[in-house]
Amino acid sequence: MLRRPMRLLHVFEDSRDAETLANALLVEEIEATVRETRDGGWALWVHDEARMEPAKALLEEFLRVPDAPKFLARQREAEALRREREAQERARLRRARRVQEALARQHGPPRVTYGLIGLSVAMYVLTLVSPESIGLLVPRMGGDALTVVLRSLGSGEPWRLVAPIFIHGGLFHLLFNMLWLRDLGTVVERALSPWRLLAMTFVFGVGGVLAELYVGGLAVGMSGVVYGLFAYLWVRGRLDPSFGYGIDRRVAMWMLGWYVLCFFPGLRIANGAHTAGLVLGALWGFAGSGYLRRRLRA
Repeated sequence: MLRRPMRLLHVFEDSRDAETLANALLVEEIEATVRETRDGGWALWVHDEARMEPAKALLEEFLRVPDAPKFLARQREAEALRREREAQERARLRRARRVQEALARQHGPPRVTYGLIGLSVAMYVLTLVSPESIGLLVPRMGGDALTVVLRSLGSGEPWRLVAPIFIHGGLFHLLFNMLWLRDLGTVVERALSPWRLLAMTFVFGVGGVLAELYVGGLAVGMSGVVYGLFAYLWVRGRLDPSFGYGIDRRVAMWMLGWYVLCFFPGLRIANGAHTAGLVLGALWGFAGSGYLRRRLRA
């Protein structure tokens, strides 16, 4: 889910040369970024490695004749393109605000979201008062993942694969997940439907439990669900122009940063559940965006 690294195209001595070529690349639909180097140069980075060859060809042409009228014209085109993109982004934000305001007026409280939070809090209190009850709710470990799953299903105890979603290992774990569930769950419930949120909770949550069993552990908590809802809103918000919701870039960086941090040694985090939630949520968001259907029609 992390962005692929950029490729260095060239280092210029003059920032104006770097910006001029960056503008020409933009007109050719090649995204590039200019950054100052430590020794005072100006590095031009291409975002997509697959576009390096046409970028190199344009670089060679620019180095031969940097003052060619073609590049001056591209600069004006790039400025117009940036203004158009900024106008489209402002229009998208206005549409998103209107949709959010309309949905907020149309729907009452997000009852399913609050219900999931209430159930998680109740389960937390139960495990505090009666710690032995955890053994009746989680899968009986022993053997590989398939054996654990078949044991739960074969003994008529399928809830052992669902209940761990609502069990949390501590107060901070509970609060962290409930705050994210309140925000993300409310958006999904109002943008789609309460039933869709329930379906996503089941798919992302059970998917996280199964993924963690596969890697030899037991996942508890809403983390897989939270990452699934995040990935769904992030992917669909970026690929579906008609969808009135999305994920702020800072929120995305925070969530992905925490995801990576959890892989550091010494942190006992259910990374399998996080990964399953991200993958399933991204796939669901991609399928719901209609992106592939629009590309096939184009």
